[in-house]
Amino acid sequence: MKSTNKQVAKATFYTSVAVLLAACGGGGGGSSTTSSGSTSQATPTLSGTVATGAPVSGANVTVTDSTGKSVTATADAKGNYQVSLTGLTAPFAVFATDPAGIAPPLASVVASALTNSSAPVIANVTTLTTAAAALVTSGGNPLDLTDNKNLSSLVTLTSVSNAVKTLNSATSNILSANNIDAKSFDPIATPFNANQTGADAVLDAVQVVPAHGLSGGFQLISIADANSSANLTLNSSAKASTPLPVPPVTGGALGTTVSALAQCLVGNSASCSQAIDAKYKENGFGSFVQAHPALAASGVKLGTPQVLEAIHGTDGSQQALITLPYTTSGGASGTEYTVAKLTSSGWNIIGNQQQYNVTIQSFIQRRQSPNFDYKNQTPVYATPRYESGISITIPLGAAGTPNPANFASASVTGPGIIGALYLVPPTLGSGKNTMSLAQAPQTTVPTGNLTSATQNQGYRWSWQSLPGVTATFQPSPSNMGSKYAAQPIDVSTVPQYATYTVTFYDASGSQIGQTSVMNTTPNYAASDGASIAWQNLSNDTLNAFLSANGSQSGAQASVTLAWSNLINGQNVAPLVTQAELTSQYLPSGSYTASNTVGYWNGPATYATSGQYSAQVTAGVDQTGTQQCTSACSFSALQPGTSRNVDLYSNVGLISADNHWDFSE
Repeated sequence: MKSTNKQVAKATFYTSVAVLLAACGGGGGGSSTTSSGSTSQATPTLSGTVATGAPVSGANVTVTDSTGKSVTATADAKGNYQVSLTGLTAPFAVFATDPAGIAPPLASVVASALTNSSAPVIANVTTLTTAAAALVTSGGNPLDLTDNKNLSSLVTLTSVSNAVKTLNSATSNILSANNIDAKSFDPIATPFNANQTGADAVLDAVQVVPAHGLSGGFQLISIADANSSANLTLNSSAKASTPLPVPPVTGGALGTTVSALAQCLVGNSASCSQAIDAKYKENGFGSFVQAHPALAASGVKLGTPQVLEAIHGTDGSQQALITLPYTTSGGASGTEYTVAKLTSSGWNIIGNQQQYNVTIQSFIQRRQSPNFDYKNQTPVYATPRYESGISITIPLGAAGTPNPANFASASVTGPGIIGALYLVPPTLGSGKNTMSLAQAPQTTVPTGNLTSATQNQGYRWSWQSLPGVTATFQPSPSNMGSKYAAQPIDVSTVPQYATYTVTFYDASGSQIGQTSVMNTTPNYAASDGASIAWQNLSNDTLNAFLSANGSQSGAQASVTLAWSNLINGQNVAPLVTQAELTSQYLPSGSYTASNTVGYWNGPATYATSGQYSAQVTAGVDQTGTQQCTSACSFSALQPGTSRNVDLYSNVGLISADNHWDFSE
């Protein structure tokens, strides 16, 4: 299973909180004495470890204080960071983002500190402290703490102490299983090493996922059972009535397996049998290298594995859905999904056992229209909103690939889908090699080699107007049942890591194959968009390119996009990993549209200013290859023309799409 590293949004923004007590380095005098007897002013510092069960190497760390001042640092290979507190005033918020987008955005908060002490203040930034941060807010949305007024009022010694007590109560059994005293453990201020033992093993055992509240928010779950009744909804009113279950396996148990896999991938055949089960099958492939070519590329280094969910195999065996993060020889990062199985000789990688090549993952999108009339709440093109759902990727069939060469359509049924979704091949010449949702709703299996011009594989099951928008979005009847659900569903009723049935048909509508597919990512509701730190396009881009009278309203061979990662003045949004620019011209009375697409591939290099830009050239595809055989350009704005800008990023393992559209 592959991660959808097209950055269409994750997930979401996670934060963490740290309590500061004198015993943790907050006490002490304001100066120190040298051997010569003279005194020198101490330099107060804040330090800690950024980790999610594995160190977040290279994490961008931003510390902001109660007045809105901030200072930045970069975590080292072990996830450790340190900043000076000179000139800053408590309380502090500490935000950390993973440049690779694999770890979710994190943060931490220090309630009180003596900034004239030479002893370092400890503020870890982890999954557990993310939960603690949510517990000090009324809505469970840690992004509220980017506002220094909220930071000052919400982060107190009492609120953080209560949050830690609630958190320790919820994780008491997991802490005990790792020989940690739940009565005294402080996940925020206790130093630790990100080595998958002790406190770090506890991080391996839990996740923070969306709680599907009206304004964002999260819940703490155990990887033992993502759908347990013990899951803790995170807000200032939360009480842990039942401890989270202890998982039967965490990432630390897979170290030997992944080490053997790394040796296998570089040509040590003896190691292959140690890592890969004899019954291995992944998305229809019987070869690990065929299923995961990115991991088999020269110079790739595997990172620390992470267990997402414990699974009970159909044969009664203990299995686990895991991620395998990696770094390419060029420094790019990614992650792949697979399934491991406990055998008499240890953990082996057995794969998802799917018969065919299908991937289902969650996505979230923020859609805005620069020509929406906020005063009168009337959409000129579309109502600004959040949308979420599942992306269904089914490569076209061909000789030598798992999917049948003669399949002409596929249906998908399962949790969150009313009836069945039907996917068909894209219109000939679109350049797309994956199935698309049928352009119009289908009540029965399509026949006659039906195709779709939508080139869309994302099914929307939830949508909600953006803050400040009272207008209500209503999908067009032609999209309901295909691209959109008939009405938004309650996403909390959809199990995490749900399994779907995918059925293949030939052109006559006869069934020719079927497989079960797990959604390898947490579910997202549209309301969860409020918990994500979205980037903002610059006014220059909006006024020049997405404006009827802008300086770039004419045909453009290339366009410079500019955006900001600042949220309430703090540089905390995830890095953009891909930008897409699309123009479409459909003359009045015509059924044939002229489309031009251009891509820029990142990720952008981290900028302390929070300001970014990218040059997007018309006709350049996702691989960076120019597809136009002659000069091409993004269409000039005129009646019948629309332009779209998309900034993609990863929010943990979720793809987030930040979308703007303008239509004439």
